[in-house]
Amino acid sequence: LKHPLEVLVRVSPNTIMSVLRTISALRMLPQGVVRIPLAARSFSSPALRSQDAKPASPVVTLGAPLSQRNAGVSVLGCAIAMVAVGGCAQGIGQLFAALVVGMARNPSMKEDLFTYTLIGMGFLE
Repeated sequence: LKHPLEVLVRVSPNTIMSVLRTISALRMLPQGVVRIPLAARSFSSPALRSQDAKPASPVVTLGAPLSQRNAGVSVLGCAIAMVAVGGCAQGIGQLFAALVVGMARNPSMKEDLFTYTLIGMGFLE
């Protein structure tokens, strides 16, 4: 029993198998890589002829806006900002708690402690 392609083209089974493997491997590649030129396409089959030639897509540069928006990245950025704001609020709370404790222990150092608190807030922010 002969393979139908073998009868039509009269080639060896190894050649047919290598052609079929090449075709199946080309199907896995992206379509942009295996584009058949227009001239070769029209010779292969009239059904595959392109009716209208599409213009080539422009090359995307670094300054070009992306057409895809990643929503997960914005959620991650929001979470990082919330942690930063929460951390600053916690630090300010601890700073003023230390100011109150320091003023309770030594009321005569009130002005110096307040100055140190303001310097600490500057570092914290």
